[in-house]
Amino acid sequence: MNRLTLLPLQISTRTTILLSGVVLFLVLVLIIIKKLRDRYTREADYSSQSADLITNGAILYRITKMYDFDQKEYAFLKKICASKKIKNLEYAFHFDTPSEEFFRTRFHEITDQPHKKDDFIQNELSLLFSIKQKVDNSRKTLSNLTSTASIPAGDTIFYFSDTKEQFESKILENTKNELILSIPKDIFNNPIKPPVLSKISLLYQTKNGSAYLSDVRIIRYQNTTGAGEMVTSHCNNMQSYQRRQFKRINMNIPCTFSAVKITTGGSGEKAEITYTPMERKYSGLLLELSAGGCSIMTNMNIREKQYIRTELNIDGEQADSVIGLIVNTTPITDKRQYVLHILFVKISSKTRNKIFARVYEYKK
Repeated sequence: MNRLTLLPLQISTRTTILLSGVVLFLVLVLIIIKKLRDRYTREADYSSQSADLITNGAILYRITKMYDFDQKEYAFLKKICASKKIKNLEYAFHFDTPSEEFFRTRFHEITDQPHKKDDFIQNELSLLFSIKQKVDNSRKTLSNLTSTASIPAGDTIFYFSDTKEQFESKILENTKNELILSIPKDIFNNPIKPPVLSKISLLYQTKNGSAYLSDVRIIRYQNTTGAGEMVTSHCNNMQSYQRRQFKRINMNIPCTFSAVKITTGGSGEKAEITYTPMERKYSGLLLELSAGGCSIMTNMNIREKQYIRTELNIDGEQADSVIGLIVNTTPITDKRQYVLHILFVKISSKTRNKIFARVYEYKK
């Protein structure tokens, strides 16, 4: 009976060369990936030698993470850098002078496009000023409280709407994995219930006056107390919130304002609030102005939480109107006057951009 003889496995020279090539290729790929990762994740270089570097994809990636730019803001900066050789934005945004030079130059480039539609120009200006706000505010931000998990149950927290209105809520329970909040309500006592899985912003203020903004996701709604609760995820990177988030300027010019009638087009979650200005107008003095609000001096003692429509001349050309909420009324006893501190709740992009241009003195 013949026995099967097992011969050792033999690999041809050609196969050996092929395998060696594959191994070498994989090593090269890993080296390239490591170099790319190092470029995109290395610490920022703010030395003067780095100022003249041209902004590339790695720098764009790093500043997007650093300043929390959204997708539209990132795409806007990418388009600018693709059309021009923009010097190192990582360096520029870190310092006042080069940062201001970048934004001022871009403003004039955007506004000096006579053949572009106004909607296109206003959209680009909105993105430019949104980026500038994030860059400017990042220099002021130093956060000590980092996680919503550290907020005590029973404290008040505010749902921060897209229009920067604040609706009070209470932390009913704070567990390891989620926040359980009372459902905030609008001025008509309608519950405000953004869709499940949507992201919302919460504003929390400590007893020493520090304010923090956090983005959380709504997990579910439940009803264990009879009044309903909103359950959200935690946020582990709370940001210090500057209450005067927008730069202000002194104005001291006349303005007019009128009361606003508020109506709702429905109830519950689908309620739509309409602001209708009344015909009678009152005179005031516009003291301060920012893209987020203003202060007006008047002889009328108007209580807080009232909505008013303000007409103001921002650029000396066409008057603009905004709807605002009086958040504070301060008496000036010696003059028998009152200062109304107003938070804008309804303002067009064009009007907001006009205010930014005036505040930053970009207007030609």
